[in-house]
Amino acid sequence: MADCRVIAEDRLLRGELNSLWGVTPIVNLRECVAADRALGANAYSLVFTTYHTSSNFDFVLSELQERVIAERGEDLYRFRWLVLIWAIANFDFFHLYNDRGIIEPAGGYGSPRFGIAVREMEIYRQAGKRLYTYAYGADHRTREKNLALGKWNFCTECPEPGVYCVCDDAGGAAMLQVIREYSTAVVAHGLAMRLIPGARNVPYLTVDVNKFSPRRSWSQGDGNLIVGHFPNHGYFKGTKYLEGAIHSLQAEGHAVELLQLSGKPHHEILEAMQKIDVLVDQLISGSFGLTAVEAMASGCPVVCYLHDGVAVADREGCPVIEANPDTIKETLRQLIADRTRLSKLGAAGPDYVRKNYSVEALGRHLADLYGETADLPKPLKATIAERTKSLSS
Repeated sequence: MADCRVIAEDRLLRGELNSLWGVTPIVNLRECVAADRALGANAYSLVFTTYHTSSNFDFVLSELQERVIAERGEDLYRFRWLVLIWAIANFDFFHLYNDRGIIEPAGGYGSPRFGIAVREMEIYRQAGKRLYTYAYGADHRTREKNLALGKWNFCTECPEPGVYCVCDDAGGAAMLQVIREYSTAVVAHGLAMRLIPGARNVPYLTVDVNKFSPRRSWSQGDGNLIVGHFPNHGYFKGTKYLEGAIHSLQAEGHAVELLQLSGKPHHEILEAMQKIDVLVDQLISGSFGLTAVEAMASGCPVVCYLHDGVAVADREGCPVIEANPDTIKETLRQLIADRTRLSKLGAAGPDYVRKNYSVEALGRHLADLYGETADLPKPLKATIAERTKSLSS
């Protein structure tokens, strides 16, 4: 740790910024890395597992870890410690989601399933690293706070308490407090800003807008309104309410159909966004997720429930059509009758995302984050400032 502190200081004085993003294998991890690289950082992503929806990362150690488990299971945590030693020697800025770090298991101070190990966070501090921790979702869903949000929330009818969320209010609060104590800064966005104390609002639901193909124009005819819905866990998206609304409208003779894709590879989800007329993201959680940002970037209009006061970027300019379980049927009925509204909102999506949720937008936010929290040497400050100007242009 002493050696790594000296190495880190030397790198920073030379104007080098080495950063590591991980280890939660979410889709937009690579776009976060791209935003960091846009500032001149030597940024990389690291994961130990991949999902069928996301696998394109810089360091993917899943096969190596599986081999260790199969051949030398008792050495799994030695393996993880070796990775940590490599990481602290090579990187100085760490961006981790609250649910896990390089060392596992994470529990012991609030939750057995969520949280970055205390010893790992101590090492980052002692080795002179900057640690930025990000809200993941399930890592801050505690029952009492969720129920206090109002009628529509994750906990009202949860089918499996504790499976996908922290749930334990005291344990969840303790976990977040410990992470906060060790972090250079705690980062959150959307509804998480109401549930994680002391967090900085950074819109990190990031996409590369340039990768999205121009969307086809909408037909203003009498064809079916094709509603897309792509949840990994339908309960948390309010899928049953959407299905009920669609079935009811169909029974009344309205031209509407539902396209559901759950658990499909990411490229299939993006392809489907080119074919649907509107995406329904979620109806109960109170803030849109990455799928909605991707839809808007592709020019596809989005229906979503937004909780009062939710910290989405540019709320007034956000082209999301708001609906909840009580209003989704009537909202869809209106959209069936008026496709012009869909066309206007869809056309507004790419510009909204470019300004607020693009790689360039996150780069500017990261520059502010580093400048205000990282105590950077002057050469590195100058490099980041110059890069930020180019992002703004």
